[in-house]
Amino acid sequence: MSRDSWFTKFLELDWLKRPHVFLLSFMFILVRFPMLFLGFGLDPDAWRIANSAYDLRYHFEYHASRFPGYPLPEITNSLLINFGWVATNGLTMMLSLISVLAFAYLLKENKTDKKGLLTLTYAFTPLLWINSTNSMDYMWGLSLLIFTWFFLARQRFIAGGVMMGLAMSARPQCMIFLIPFVFLLVKNGVRKEHITQFVIASLILPIIFFLPVYLTYGFGFIHRYPPRTTPLQIGYGAIKYFGLPALVTLILIIVTSPKNLWSMIRKPAHDDTFILLSLAAAFLSFAAAPYHFEYLIPLVPFGYIFIARMNRKSLLIPFCFLVLLHGSLSFLSIKHTGKGRVGFRAADHGAVVENIMARRQQIADARKITTSDVKIHSVILSGPWLPVIAYLDNDISSVEGTKKLYDSNRQEQGVWNFKRDIWYRYLIDPHELSQLCADDFTVYYVSGVREYTLEVYGYDLYESGALLLEK
Repeated sequence: MSRDSWFTKFLELDWLKRPHVFLLSFMFILVRFPMLFLGFGLDPDAWRIANSAYDLRYHFEYHASRFPGYPLPEITNSLLINFGWVATNGLTMMLSLISVLAFAYLLKENKTDKKGLLTLTYAFTPLLWINSTNSMDYMWGLSLLIFTWFFLARQRFIAGGVMMGLAMSARPQCMIFLIPFVFLLVKNGVRKEHITQFVIASLILPIIFFLPVYLTYGFGFIHRYPPRTTPLQIGYGAIKYFGLPALVTLILIIVTSPKNLWSMIRKPAHDDTFILLSLAAAFLSFAAAPYHFEYLIPLVPFGYIFIARMNRKSLLIPFCFLVLLHGSLSFLSIKHTGKGRVGFRAADHGAVVENIMARRQQIADARKITTSDVKIHSVILSGPWLPVIAYLDNDISSVEGTKKLYDSNRQEQGVWNFKRDIWYRYLIDPHELSQLCADDFTVYYVSGVREYTLEVYGYDLYESGALLLEK
């Protein structure tokens, strides 16, 4: 067999056939397994989900990890939280693995060119790789959207609706994807009663799962936080997770394919319009809640199919290999070097390697904070470290006695180490700081919280007498 023939077969490899499916699954789990032991994830929101699951499991008390509530992972993880982060991270990993297989099926069903390479790229895209090994809800939402598409492709409309309902219960932002999915059904000539079944099944489950959220907060859970992601941060996130060479190649694919793009719009083939609508839905969802770059994760599978339809083999193949390489090795990287500065590096650790190192450091730093030599009768302003500290310190509770965590949506709540007489809080306003000082509390703050307090409340902790607590 010639080299070109072997390579061509690899590009179109059917990963669902034996033994390929076993090899793919083995590789997927093998490279992720060590990451399951590195805490709930680098994002503090992953620890908030763990805190929510903990109190639900041990105290039968529900509080949302953050608004508007992500009840499916919060409730499901409460069944596993007694086994720690290996179990909750492992569940995310298995959902993600199944989504890879479902995506491979959809690529085959839609006759997408280079389906073997695209399946492999989806499975090992650093952004998805990292988030498939933590307890965040990003991959829950994406996986369930893929499952929705999978069942609709197989004419299983109620099952597709159930998956769509679970996707919205995992991440409410997924609701916007109802539009492209309904369009897909209408375009394919599906009978109205089946479309109705899909929509009803999609809406019933979120109503059920959001019932505890409503009972706890009323309609107060319908809450929108101020945007925290700038265009510059979006660009930095894209470079961080995909690498500058891959992004440049992606731009070249798009700008050199105007005819193919116009053809997808004017004379759509296969599910071209559905793909474009799904990309638009992902962008609109992010525009409505631009909080983290990870909110763009639903773009990935639809984006890969989109660039495959551009029919630029000479650029698509390098793009995929550059994305795969970026997990372990980064070229021409732009990275934060501290104190708001950005540095350029010709070669550096890849995105996955960086995440592993950062997660190890996160746990080490959190343990240093909880064992730091501070005065008794103190308050430590912890900012995003609070959910990590709350979970790791077994002597912490929001009430004296059995370990009980806190509702991170209530600003006045925190956790107390009763043995050391230390109160951990997220942030406090200047009036409360004055009151604490009047009550003879010594107030400390963790690195980064001074700047955050200045941004939120407009006052300087250092000038107000608080002390920096070095990690």
